[in-house]
Amino acid sequence: MAHVNRLLVSCALMILLSPAVAAGQQRPPAPRPGALDVEETTTLAQGWTLLAQGHVQEAAARASRVLAENPRSGAALALAVEIEISRTGALAGVAQYERWLGRRTIEEPSVLRRLALASLREIATEQQDPTARVEAIRALIAEGDSGATGELAQVASTGGGAEARALASLGDERAVKLLIAELQEGPPARVTTIDALGASGSPLAVAPLVGLLGDPRPEVRGAAAGALGKLGDAKVVPQITPMLSDGNLYVRVKAAGALLRLHDYTGLPMLQELMLDPSPSSRLAAAEATSSSPDASWTALVRELAGSPEPEIRAAAARLIAPYDPELSLRVLESLAADQNPAIREMASRGLGEIATSDLTSLRRLMKNSDRLTRVRAAVRVLALTD
Repeated sequence: MAHVNRLLVSCALMILLSPAVAAGQQRPPAPRPGALDVEETTTLAQGWTLLAQGHVQEAAARASRVLAENPRSGAALALAVEIEISRTGALAGVAQYERWLGRRTIEEPSVLRRLALASLREIATEQQDPTARVEAIRALIAEGDSGATGELAQVASTGGGAEARALASLGDERAVKLLIAELQEGPPARVTTIDALGASGSPLAVAPLVGLLGDPRPEVRGAAAGALGKLGDAKVVPQITPMLSDGNLYVRVKAAGALLRLHDYTGLPMLQELMLDPSPSSRLAAAEATSSSPDASWTALVRELAGSPEPEIRAAAARLIAPYDPELSLRVLESLAADQNPAIREMASRGLGEIATSDLTSLRRLMKNSDRLTRVRAAVRVLALTD
């Protein structure tokens, strides 16, 4: 009986194959030039399947085999990078990519995009830097990551003051209300909270900030004036103008800068005089206050300050000049990123993340930075350039 069954199967196969026989028993057409080798394709497909099943070592062996035979295989690189992300994380994926890249100067945009997404997803789950975490989640939402929406809601409902400030600075209305309530409850207003409200763009923040203009602490008065300038409500000009006579120079400068943002030039002569002051820190304060209305003299001043012997001045000036001369900014900040002072290194790192460079190689380096917010902003820029 078994013999009969085998015979029937053989006959069925002959019938199924008869059209091919009738067609002259032609072989399948050869792959077109540039197509992946069949064996390579099969090996990589096996690797992806093994990775999906959790067999990471076996998947890595498949990727390594293809790369040994074809070191420039982009398809094998994609698998190898995904394996390293799965094993250790985004930074390991970047290291794998750089080993593959070697001395080549042409980047692989699709792989960099994958690494950027991996970096954002990784930081979105971490607790160390609330601002970086919130920005990573927001970037993932913009990329259509449905899971990130729930993650943001969780941060908003369970996060502390740092998370609320990060959310408020990005315009989240619920977080803005939380910070306003914090100001109104009576605890000492922190400059970081005031800055977050200023960055929020919310009209809800205007009245509470006006209420801080008379605070006895100069750092609070100055921060409140600066935040109101950023919010852009010209109705507060009469409340800010008297601050030009404040007994504290910091407050006077912040008030003049805020008025300038609100298209009131009452404090401009004072700022112009300060731009000529012998002290680099005074000239920097004037440059920061007038950054909303840059002109040729402003640009010349900031370029000069970017060459200051004081690293703090150089770092601040490099961040100011970044939108107008990104190459100079990048050069200064990269040199400061190796400074012996950790505070200077942090300033440089944060500044590097703010540079809107279109150089994928520079952005790849920034995605390895020790500062999480810098990695997030570099990843976001990569996504924008590789969309």
